[in-house]
Amino acid sequence: MGLLEGRKAVVTGAAQGLGLSIARCFLAEGARVAMADIQRDKLAAACANLLSNGRAFPLAVDTTSAASVRAMIADAAERLEGIDILVNVAGGSGTRIIEGIEDLDDDLFRRIIEGNLYGTFNCCKAAAPFLRKSGRGRVINFSSSSLRGVKGKSSVAARHAYAAAKAGVHGFSNQLACDLGDDGVAVAVILPAFVLTEPGARVHEVFYGLPEAERATMLSRLPEPPRQPDDIGWTVAFLASDHGAGLAGTAVRLRGPIPGPDRKSTRLNSSH
Repeated sequence: MGLLEGRKAVVTGAAQGLGLSIARCFLAEGARVAMADIQRDKLAAACANLLSNGRAFPLAVDTTSAASVRAMIADAAERLEGIDILVNVAGGSGTRIIEGIEDLDDDLFRRIIEGNLYGTFNCCKAAAPFLRKSGRGRVINFSSSSLRGVKGKSSVAARHAYAAAKAGVHGFSNQLACDLGDDGVAVAVILPAFVLTEPGARVHEVFYGLPEAERATMLSRLPEPPRQPDDIGWTVAFLASDHGAGLAGTAVRLRGPIPGPDRKSTRLNSSH
């Protein structure tokens, strides 16, 4: 029996990258998964490729729209007969590299904040009643080690806006953990460092759009090699399981090898 046997999950940003890998790991651990994303065609293809025997289905959503999120969560709860797990991955830093604040326009800053922080808020607010009813609800939000700032070339495009948004997600998650803890809902926030997603996903395209010398310099600054998306997926599955009950209000910083089904050890740094 898998870690998430019978659990009912909603994963945003699930058409590609981290969201898709998390959905795949959840399915492998026995969950049913509503995969939500604004990219309808990619999302439909992702669900079809999972061959999940009806345990995964696509839901279109614009997480920056409260109305769109409410409709998506209601649809997911009806089709899943409840929601036990919410994973907020949708967001990103855009595709245009911005190094100096003088080059960051108001509209882009606002869009990055909305896509990451406001989108996370919308999903948590809409899902909260269902998570409370679950009795074993889990929320996993994604922050970033970039909230401390980034030096030199990076896969983080609009870095000022992204750092601000992810710092906001971090603080929001801490407060949400306090609010929902008495109802058995454990809220955690993940800082995954650099994850090199599959071709076609945003981080992959931004990273390989850099000149080779700049990619090498960027990699040389990392404390460890880039992770693969499934590394993060297995960690999220663990946090979403019964084992994650004691990690409410925890910020998880990932270090070293991440355990998948065939792996034995990992190092997790956490703080409250």
